[in-house]
Amino acid sequence: MSVIKSKPKNLQSPVSRWRLWVDGCGGYLLVTGVQWSVGGLSRVSNADICVQADWPRLAGQISRRGADYFWQGQNAADPKILLTDGTPVPVDGSALMTLGKPSQLSDTAVLSLHGPHRFDQHVDHVVLVRETILVGPGSDCHLRCRDASDRAILQLKDDQWYAKAGLLGDFQRLEVGSRIVIQSLAMTLELA
Repeated sequence: MSVIKSKPKNLQSPVSRWRLWVDGCGGYLLVTGVQWSVGGLSRVSNADICVQADWPRLAGQISRRGADYFWQGQNAADPKILLTDGTPVPVDGSALMTLGKPSQLSDTAVLSLHGPHRFDQHVDHVVLVRETILVGPGSDCHLRCRDASDRAILQLKDDQWYAKAGLLGDFQRLEVGSRIVIQSLAMTLELA
């Protein structure tokens, strides 16, 4: 197993949003942090996660504390609601968004929408990243690629993405804009 060496912290503010396209699987918005604003898509919306639906431009926020995720509506007096695996996010409107935590090995969560609604930026899901993302055909994977025969682990370290095949492979650096193939999985990372 290879070790990823730490680089000195960059003095610029870190990039916190990427799009990951996985061939035959879909597109994902990867966001880092511990708190994300959620809202409907509008020209004046500054929400971190935008949904093409009849939601207010700022509906509320999702926050992570330890391994737990919470929802709080846009009003500061609204209570914080614990979101567990499969929990719908309580936003008034026609769209139904759920939070999933498929793996007990990672605190990363995935937001999904039920059709016909979509996330902004043409992505299928939004991934609330906590260091590691599992990719593959299993129900315990964050990025579920049913037709893939292999698994990969993506890891964020010092604002740089790395990937490896399963538990035994060596980590490879994911370069923005370059397609990488890891056994049966092919993916491209972009800045969002």
